[in-house]
Amino acid sequence: MIHLIMAVLLTVLLLYVAALYESTALVFLAFLLAGLVLGALILLIWRMAALEIDFAIPMALAENGRPVSVRFSMCAKRRLLGKTRLRVRVDGRQLPGKRVKRTWIWLSASSFGEETVRKEVTMYCAGGYEYRLRRVRVYDWTGWFYLTKRLNQSATTQLLPKVQELPLQLSGTVQDFFGDAEVYDDLRGGTDNSEVFQIREYMPGDRLQNIHWKLSAKADDLMVREHSLPKGCPVVLLLGTKGIGRQKPIQRDRFLQIAASVSFALVDAGCPHIVSWYDDSQSTPVRMRVDDEEGFYEWQLLYLLAQTRREDVDVEACYKEKYRSEACLHLLRVEPQLELYLDGKLWHSFAKKGSLKDEMGTLQLYL
Repeated sequence: MIHLIMAVLLTVLLLYVAALYESTALVFLAFLLAGLVLGALILLIWRMAALEIDFAIPMALAENGRPVSVRFSMCAKRRLLGKTRLRVRVDGRQLPGKRVKRTWIWLSASSFGEETVRKEVTMYCAGGYEYRLRRVRVYDWTGWFYLTKRLNQSATTQLLPKVQELPLQLSGTVQDFFGDAEVYDDLRGGTDNSEVFQIREYMPGDRLQNIHWKLSAKADDLMVREHSLPKGCPVVLLLGTKGIGRQKPIQRDRFLQIAASVSFALVDAGCPHIVSWYDDSQSTPVRMRVDDEEGFYEWQLLYLLAQTRREDVDVEACYKEKYRSEACLHLLRVEPQLELYLDGKLWHSFAKKGSLKDEMGTLQLYL
């Protein structure tokens, strides 16, 4: 638009100078420039009316440090009279922050029909990201004149944190923790009468109450019901809120790395656990049971999508109040101030600058 305005002003100036000096050449030049501007304006209006642009990020989840594909789909409903150059402005920000990073990207649309272009964007701090397509500059043949089309399309993606190795050792009490649960062990039997683990032959020491008399009569041998073993969660991992509203992207990335690394260490050790956080939209702690890698990635996605901004919430007290009837052996709590608490006491502070990988490698978490 600014180039069009400059060309119009230049045309007016040429006409003024031509009239002042009675120059036929300047008059011809002014009318030639006016014709070029008028033709470019008509072409640009035609292209803007005929062109539709769609913007999307196909990947809902991305890995830290790996490029994310951003897709631009352009559709020419009528012929654009040649290939059209476009320059789009994309505003990106990390959620829930307000700092916006503007990026201009060059594209081109075919003369007629649909065309899809993919560009790659790399992000390095874990968290949610929102991208908005704000403006599109549509250029004429010369590439000098353009008109701006305003849009407001958005797309989001979640960037998972890196997982660092945290040495973890589980005590026999944690490994053999039963507790109440709706999930049962696939390898070991237990004493829960509500579920049958397997039916096997009678062995010395089995209780008579567990004999399956009907199957025993059919098999002509004593058969025994072996009950299931509930897989309780001996560990609860809480994500705190103190100072979460003042976190910088790098601090939030380290906070999420610490939480994810602790959770992955528990999964790797075969320890089922619960991950819980406070959700402002529900005004209550929410939680998720984690038994395997699928649950490990799922809780991260749910947390990144949750609304957690309040800083005056005692997550540990709220959790104990809501789930006071459920027993656990250990409470781990990660605070946004990069502190890890074990059973209410500070276990380690990760606030020092440096490699989180090296720092975690020197620790030993014993539960």
